[in-house]
Amino acid sequence: MTHERFKHLLLKVVDGVASDKERQEFLAHIRSCEECRCEYGEFRNLEELMSTIKLKDLSEDARAAYARSLYNRLERGLGWIFLSLGAILLLGFGGFMLIKEFIINPAVSVILKIGVCAVLAGLIVLLVSVLKERLFVRKYDKYSKEVKL
Repeated sequence: MTHERFKHLLLKVVDGVASDKERQEFLAHIRSCEECRCEYGEFRNLEELMSTIKLKDLSEDARAAYARSLYNRLERGLGWIFLSLGAILLLGFGGFMLIKEFIINPAVSVILKIGVCAVLAGLIVLLVSVLKERLFVRKYDKYSKEVKL
């Protein structure tokens, strides 16, 4: 049997998932292998240490503070969503009415109409692109609060 197999058995024995045969095979091996015996002892010590660790229970004040902060974040998030949707709807409707009146007007040449529509479409695409990038950077940049330019 290879030494790598005994390393695998070591983990099974420590985790308590080894069969009786595997456990006996491993215990026989560590009688003659100093390296595996030391590693097994270290794992057993670590397991004993980890079993003594108790997680601290949160105080009621800490729980209440967490609930308030969670509620505030949700509340602000919803506020921003409604504000954004309202602004998009109003700006979209206003832009549509402006373009509709502009396009219907027979006194304005076709080239000017196409140019104005292209500029407005470009501005809208750029605005959405910049907003999307800013939101992504704000959400995922770990260092944005640490580094001030």
